[in-house]
Amino acid sequence: MTEVSIRFLRGEPDEKTLISLYDTVIAPSFVAAEREPLNRLRRVLAADELRGAIAVTPDGEPVGALFLEWFADIRAALLCYFAVRPDLRGAGIGRRLVAGAAPRWRAELGPHAVFAEAGDPGAARSGDGDYGDDDARLRLYAGFGARRLPIPYLMPQLSPGAGRLADLLLLVVEADEVVSPAPDRIRSAIVAGFLERYFTRQEGSPLRDDDGRLGRLLAECRRADSLPLIAIH
Repeated sequence: MTEVSIRFLRGEPDEKTLISLYDTVIAPSFVAAEREPLNRLRRVLAADELRGAIAVTPDGEPVGALFLEWFADIRAALLCYFAVRPDLRGAGIGRRLVAGAAPRWRAELGPHAVFAEAGDPGAARSGDGDYGDDDARLRLYAGFGARRLPIPYLMPQLSPGAGRLADLLLLVVEADEVVSPAPDRIRSAIVAGFLERYFTRQEGSPLRDDDGRLGRLLAECRRADSLPLIAIH
């Protein structure tokens, strides 16, 4: 296993470290529609809406990342930018990040639910190339107990002109008894509430009644009081 330590980012991050992390870990791991501009990452970190855990080598070089976007009013979180530098994938760094960050964030924030996004292995996606770590990321989430939601998920637009990204899975990494009274179900209200806040925060405008695909997604969430949590195979 590659020797790394875990460093936490919150508030005003070290600029040199953040630039290096973005250029060598985040940009090579996500297509343009899956990542925000660097200046927005700075802003949401400073606003305490985003927290980061990075894996660094003994000389301080960032080689892995796991971020958590926090929605305080409903105590929901989204794990994002889970990535390892391409030449070090498979070296156990991702597991170190989750094992180090999850207990700390759980203790600090007490989330009702933690969500994550992953590529759907059954969907054809363009622009894979060296970005293609979706299957490994999904397997790793599954190993930590994540389950998927049976909804037609799409990601909000993260940068101007990039458009929304479809053919993804929305995962529930963990949920407490408040929102998941049965082990295999989660209350629809927490899922819909998360989606409403996530799209509004990222796209910078209130949701529209005529927003077709997102409207259908939210309607699917509200079809019943709870949604099933499905094992990832």
